[in-house]
Amino acid sequence: MASVTTNGQDQDPVSLFETHRRQMIRDRMVVNVTLGVVFLGFLLWSLWISRFTPDRLAAGLPRIFEYFGSVMPSLQWDVLFDSRNEAGRFPPGSIGYWYNDFWKYLRLIWETILMALTATILATGLAVALSFIAARNCTPFPWAGALARRFLEFCRGVPEILFALILVFAVGIGPLAGVLAITIHATGALGKLFSEVNENASMRPVDGIKAVGGSWFEQMRYGILPQVLPNFTSYALWRFEINVRASAVVGFVGAGGIGAELSHTISFFSDDRVTAVLLLVVLTVTAIDLLSERVRHRLIGKESLR
Repeated sequence: MASVTTNGQDQDPVSLFETHRRQMIRDRMVVNVTLGVVFLGFLLWSLWISRFTPDRLAAGLPRIFEYFGSVMPSLQWDVLFDSRNEAGRFPPGSIGYWYNDFWKYLRLIWETILMALTATILATGLAVALSFIAARNCTPFPWAGALARRFLEFCRGVPEILFALILVFAVGIGPLAGVLAITIHATGALGKLFSEVNENASMRPVDGIKAVGGSWFEQMRYGILPQVLPNFTSYALWRFEINVRASAVVGFVGAGGIGAELSHTISFFSDDRVTAVLLLVVLTVTAIDLLSERVRHRLIGKESLR
């Protein structure tokens, strides 16, 4: 086996390879240890800033159970399923008394779902249009792509509730402010996901359409969109789940939906009506999550999710 001259000395290639391998291992170990120390330092700093200490947790956790204990309904088995009495009221301790405003809650939850659906449809349309401009392999002009990415970063960087506060002041209290706030934030989130999907698409169909004189719009419409449409649909359904929860949150600032009623009950009553509203919200979100998951599996297939 031929020798290799290093620094004026002949060295066996196997020994040289082993030396380089050991050096690479040492360098990688130094990098890993450095990153580990930096991570540990930031973790300890975060714990100190947030005052995340065992004594505070031990003192605070019992108070959580105390609060939920104060808003749990006082159900009584002997009158649990009783109907209205002669005065048209449910007896205390019955489910009817607990959910006396059931139809009101149901109407507000339906309003919340419609808010999320409208915001998701609007945000998906805007995100699809902006994603082709923001994707580095699709944008017609680099400066336009940079502007689109910055705009999407701004939209998803500001929380929905902050947009809702501004829009409630601008358009008034009601669902419109909530729909607009969620639309803006969801556009930023979906736009980023869609643009990343576009960047992973094959450019061969685009090159073929371009070669026969197709415009930029035709290249995107017939070259990229058919490849990415299943992923777009899956991400839009996933975002709809998030938007349902967001619609319940923005109601706390007067932007419509069940959140406004939940804020009202927490602020003025603090009784079993809080639990009644929370339970309906949790059941609604769970049902939508399960339904959306089944639809996503049918669209893109279970194998691609593994």
